[in-house]
Amino acid sequence: MIEKMLQSYAGSGKIEDYLCHLTTFNNIMMKRTIFILLVSVLFLSITECTRDDYSDKPAQERILGKWKLVSIVTEVIRPSAPVETSTEYGPEGNYFDFRNDGNVYYSMDGNEEQSESYRIENEDTLKISTEPYFIKELTANKLVFESVKVSPTRTRKQTYNFSR
Repeated sequence: MIEKMLQSYAGSGKIEDYLCHLTTFNNIMMKRTIFILLVSVLFLSITECTRDDYSDKPAQERILGKWKLVSIVTEVIRPSAPVETSTEYGPEGNYFDFRNDGNVYYSMDGNEEQSESYRIENEDTLKISTEPYFIKELTANKLVFESVKVSPTRTRKQTYNFSR
């Protein structure tokens, strides 16, 4: 574009016209650059403000909602014996629904919905009624908690796996 303007003004003696057009061209380019920068900054600020970092929320907020039971893995450990492991897969319809009212509503094996109180302690312990469960993983789409019961003859660990 500048070359065409130079050629058109080259023999005409209208340097003032050329400088005026050159200044206008520079102003347009500067405005265009500033506009692109402003749009970029605006886009970045909007995406940063709307980004919701799920892991920054407390466990009490992250656990809320309905979770489908995927499986329960049971490990039984006895002295001088191999570990016994079994996995039960949750049939369709088994769920836990943690609500703001401090209750978890659940249905297992097609039975009628029941509820128990729950609370989160120290971000890693889930108490349902009075039973403690240790939260192993809690993401937007995955919840894993486990129960460990120790007796003189064995240790029984159950790991509950849920998804949204």
